Amino acid sequence: MARRFEFRLEVVRKLREQARDVQRRAVGDAVSAVCGVEQRLDQLTAQLRDTFEITRGAQRTQELDVASIRGHQFYRNWLHRRIMESNLELGDRRATLDAERAKLGEASARLKAIEKLRDRRFTRHLVQVHREEQATMDEAAVGGFARRRQFVGGGEGE
Repeated sequence: MARRFEFRLEVVRKLREQARDVQRRAVGDAVSAVCGVEQRLDQLTAQLRDTFEITRGAQRTQELDVASIRGHQFYRNWLHRRIMESNLELGDRRATLDAERAKLGEASARLKAIEKLRDRRFTRHLVQVHREEQATMDEAAVGGFARRRQFVGGGEGE
């Protein structure tokens, strides 16, 4: 009976696999953060466009409402600042995402290295098991041949 394959570094492999999974979640969180900032930026840009349309509409009327136009102007300036802040935050979030992806690549490479080692050792184990089985079968064949020869040789002498 062939002995069972046992990889002595299985605990290390599992730890590296867990580290990779944690890093995958970190990348997912970073992607979500980037998407959130991009959506907020799209909303702010849409609000800014709407404000321009409202201001244009207000300027086309017969009576100019200076207070309303001034209010829209303050609101547009506030939106511009928010868009600029969101752009800066988006850059930070993308940098964080890139760093998390690099860490994920490193964790995946570390896991892949130990898995390649495990595969090589498993292949070596299979070769050894095959050799042992072949040796057992050869021994059985030689024993059977010797018994037949003894039986054939012993039967002729009587």
